[in-house]
Amino acid sequence: MKLYLGSYLSWYVPQRLSRLDIPLLAPISLMELLAQLKLPPAEISIAAVNGTMVPLEDTLVCDADMVEFHPPVGGG
Repeated sequence: MKLYLGSYLSWYVPQRLSRLDIPLLAPISLMELLAQLKLPPAEISIAAVNGTMVPLEDTLVCDADMVEFHPPVGGG
């Protein structure tokens, strides 16, 4: 699975990379993926799989998917 972490979310992974390749042997829920990466779900405003926005709570992904996580954005 290919993973993109938008904005500051890469700070949560040890390598501080915004793009990661994560091999999956079986489908996994986005919530499980967040737990494995130690990413707080509250920091995710937008989740997308293969370019389509999806809910975090009930989405499964497999090895062939492209997953994107984006935090909330603000301006002033």
